[in-house]
Amino acid sequence: MADAALPVAADGQALPATTSRNLAPAPDWRARLGDLANQPAVRRAMPAIVGVGAIAAVAALYMAIADGPQRVLYSNLTDGERAKVVETLESGGIGYAIDSATGMVSVSEDDLYRARMLVASDAGLAAPQGASEMLDSIPLGSSRTLEGERLKMARERELMLTIREIDGIESVRVHLATPERSVFVRDANAPSASVMVRLVSGRTLSQSQVEAIVNLVSGSVPGLTADAVRVVDQNGRLLSSERDTSLDGLTLQREFEAKLRDQLGELLLPLLGEGNFSSQVQVELDHNEITSARETYQPDGVVRSESERNSTRTAANGVGGVPGVTANTPPPDAELVDGAPEPGAVEGGAVPTDSESAAQRNYELDREVAVTATRPGGLVKLSVAVAISEEALKAAAPLTAEQVRNLVSAAVGANADRGDQVQVVVSAFEASEIEPLAFYEEPWFAMALRYGAALLAVLLVLLLAVRPLIARLRGARDDDEDAAADATAALSGQGGEPQRRALPGDTATAGQSDLPQQVELARRLAAAQPERAVEALQRMLEPPAEGSRS
Repeated sequence: MADAALPVAADGQALPATTSRNLAPAPDWRARLGDLANQPAVRRAMPAIVGVGAIAAVAALYMAIADGPQRVLYSNLTDGERAKVVETLESGGIGYAIDSATGMVSVSEDDLYRARMLVASDAGLAAPQGASEMLDSIPLGSSRTLEGERLKMARERELMLTIREIDGIESVRVHLATPERSVFVRDANAPSASVMVRLVSGRTLSQSQVEAIVNLVSGSVPGLTADAVRVVDQNGRLLSSERDTSLDGLTLQREFEAKLRDQLGELLLPLLGEGNFSSQVQVELDHNEITSARETYQPDGVVRSESERNSTRTAANGVGGVPGVTANTPPPDAELVDGAPEPGAVEGGAVPTDSESAAQRNYELDREVAVTATRPGGLVKLSVAVAISEEALKAAAPLTAEQVRNLVSAAVGANADRGDQVQVVVSAFEASEIEPLAFYEEPWFAMALRYGAALLAVLLVLLLAVRPLIARLRGARDDDEDAAADATAALSGQGGEPQRRALPGDTATAGQSDLPQQVELARRLAAAQPERAVEALQRMLEPPAEGSRS
């Protein structure tokens, strides 16, 4: 076949020239790749290869866009700790992702626990230093100031580790301000503390948890009171502020009303059925806290005991007188009187006497001491309104509206003397129809839209890229097959068109003009379909039959 490409002279004899094997350059890898692509089997499999490649490219693109679920490995790390964790993950062959905004390290959900165990085993994150380690690291010969600071830091570290165990707290920092003790009372300052907590995303601390933190810190430092402890979250909000007691009354009222509504629901649901009644409760509570003390006495008392004492004293020598008055004076001179003395006459005058009388009475008085403390939350007034469906009440016959009112009054503990009101109204209930959500607001619509967009993208790739390529390859293959068939027919003389026989008037130039076309057709046939070219060559080399010679 290579000799057929030699130049031919006008008389049909080949001109002397070198062979084409010596003139053609050595085939490179591009030519070999082109020859491989021109093989019939490769051409027939090319559409399938292109289709599979397109599907693989779309799948790879989808996998690149839609990453697998990621789980947070560590969220609050320093740069040094993050570098250790990343080094450990790379050595273990675990893929990771770092959020450029928060520095959060996340791994695939399937590698989460393996990554945690690997980091823990490799000591990628050092355990927090405890108080004992900090106290053991105090060097010998350190000053008293240094020892005091180390002791304070150890106390802060222990408080941090303790507070971090509370549910919902991600990290915590504690700062203690403990002034030095002074021998003078006027110079002594009370200690204080500040606590900064970082909460887990979406979590909040209740008031009881904040009070627990305050009491924990104040109880761990001598002389520290709960009022001197401040708790702040990562958003800068002060959590340890004084509790607003004005809302406690509203909370208590709401809970009271909810309790009464539940009682009414449990009472009326078996009688009337679901959706056949509605109830509302309004309570008025006393929010005042009053403490009073009184002490009372009875106006009239009772004699418990009585005693009386009387005494009389008479002077024996007749000497008497009033104290402070001159008494010890000599009597006057006696006078001589003729006659006998009269009986009963006392010499020197009358005898003085002294009498004394005393009485004592004890009375018992009634005394009453009373202390009364009234806590907030006392019920002042109660109002209950119940609406009942007319059809449900007829179905519950012989139950009447008055009986329902009495049941409701007994259930909520209504007191007419207190001014409580209970109203029961019977009316027609209209069934409320809830309009369904639009189809584009349904949860499945977003999913269907996402998958539909992905399917549309795949179809566009197949129609705009894969289909034209397949058509082009198929057209080229058809052209090659047609050319090979023409070449085979030209070489074997069995083409669709009868071979034109040379006329006597044709010149040698016409024969020479057909020879390059036949050579080109033979070359294309040998390149496209070597089996058919060999078969055509064999038929050309066969000896002619006996009948054809005659």
